[in-house]
Amino acid sequence: MALSNFTMGEAYTPAYQISATPYVTSSNVSLGATKEIKFDFVTRFLTVKNTSTSTSTISVAFTQNGLKPANSNFFILSGSETYSADLRTDRIFISGSNGATNNFTVIAGLTGIPVKNFGLLTGSNGFSGVG
Repeated sequence: MALSNFTMGEAYTPAYQISATPYVTSSNVSLGATKEIKFDFVTRFLTVKNTSTSTSTISVAFTQNGLKPANSNFFILSGSETYSADLRTDRIFISGSNGATNNFTVIAGLTGIPVKNFGLLTGSNGFSGVG
């Protein structure tokens, strides 16, 4: 039978068409430190909120190399700012870029696609703009 060896890959469209499984975490990161958030399944959407005061900023990237100033493949959220997008990824990296302690919340919708079936996001794999 053709479907006996079926595996859901990152391009399996139906996995993105159904409701996602919720994932929420809140944490903090010190100035200059980096925190990696790994997901068990590929995301369908992602929201990152800087829950710190207006003087604190966090940098968000999809690879650790993306956070390096020379690469500049990150975006910055000031205090109380939120970023939301329909993105498929298996991890994000958050760095404290201004302020002693930077608080954040990550909300993601997870598909049923296992991370092992997701391609590696790196510049060396041809993904420009990630680090």
